[in-house]
Amino acid sequence: MRINYNITGPKRKSLVAAISQELNAPTHYLGPPTFAYGVGGYHIDKNGVVTGPDNLDFEADLQDRHGFEAIEREYDERDIYESGRSGMLASDIPQPDETDQLTIEMPLSFFTEEGFANLEKLIASKADLIKKALGVDALPIEQTETTLKFPWFRFPAGSDEVAAYSRFIGALCAAAKRQKRVTAHEKTVDNEKYAFRCFLLRLGFIGDEYKQVRKILLRNLTGNSAFKSGNKKGAEVCDEVSE
Repeated sequence: MRINYNITGPKRKSLVAAISQELNAPTHYLGPPTFAYGVGGYHIDKNGVVTGPDNLDFEADLQDRHGFEAIEREYDERDIYESGRSGMLASDIPQPDETDQLTIEMPLSFFTEEGFANLEKLIASKADLIKKALGVDALPIEQTETTLKFPWFRFPAGSDEVAAYSRFIGALCAAAKRQKRVTAHEKTVDNEKYAFRCFLLRLGFIGDEYKQVRKILLRNLTGNSAFKSGNKKGAEVCDEVSE
């Protein structure tokens, strides 16, 4: 991955320190001519460009825990970041069924047995928040010979909503595919918006380009999306999606 934070001087040193903290790894200053730093397999150049193995949680933590927001990013595996589009059938446009439901589909070939099991656990771990965010009572998954159907959404929906819902399903599926271990335990939360925003960040909805998606998916929840306690009291940490 290549993540550009476009920072120099003391701000870059703070970024390096944050990376060292998140990776629990020592910092190595490489000196001239590059004036770069190396931390746990990641390289931070003199302009604050971070390169290394793809790690979406890593970027989310740097933004949410330390306030570093990238101006541009490129992942080696594009479906890791563009997870809202990943695996979607190119010809598929979500359609309403005979009731007022809007169903989104993913190709069954996208999933391994482990990936499907992870998907069920991932959904279970955030079930109450997802249901409230979408305004539904249940989160069924329907399997056909070629697809998985997610009849979770209400119709009519505007184009922005359809795009947000499609990306959300794609992101869930991509996360289930890439994560090695997922627990189905659902935690009780006091601040719904903050908890779900953290979840969305870890799914890849990072930066201004996903601002509208986050707004749509957070609008039915209560609380403050910026601060866990509801107001600013120093650094606050997002809950983990997986263990």
